[in-house]
Amino acid sequence: MDDIVERKKLLDYLPDFMKQFSEMKEIMQAEDIEMDEMDSDIKKALDNAFIEDCNEYGLKKYETLLGIIPSPQDTLESRRSRVLLRWNDGIPYTYRVLIRKLNTLCGVNNYNITGDESNYYLHFITSLDLYGQVKELEDMLEKTLPMNIHYESSNNLRCELDSLMNLAGGVCCVKKVIISDDCK
Repeated sequence: MDDIVERKKLLDYLPDFMKQFSEMKEIMQAEDIEMDEMDSDIKKALDNAFIEDCNEYGLKKYETLLGIIPSPQDTLESRRSRVLLRWNDGIPYTYRVLIRKLNTLCGVNNYNITGDESNYYLHFITSLDLYGQVKELEDMLEKTLPMNIHYESSNNLRCELDSLMNLAGGVCCVKKVIISDDCK
């Protein structure tokens, strides 16, 4: 909700004969300030009603509801991802639920699942780059997958460098000194 709804000034709602009084003009101007603040608070409340739109204050409320304690290294996006994943946590744990959770955490089609169904083995390949997402993936797979399915997960990080790297070398000398109380 980026756009604020325009509203008329309160003075415009008064009958014409009351608009001429200076007292009423002053009262309505003072109340207009209060109404602007109230409109701003309503906008914040509506934005914080949705996890994907909420600010840090709203995200903190969701984390409190879900029992999540964010670490200092977490970014707003990694915290939002964790809240979305936990918010959509539901039983029964089916393959469709697993795919929905992976879509929430990794993004749609930003992962690959391979495996051997006859031997109950799955291999997950992801490209998670936000702090804490790999840990969230591990926790989600632990909770979602049945105990008889063996799984492995790999996370590939994309690294794009566009600078030079300087190499340096060094020499190190080590001396071995034995201190003894023998006086020969």
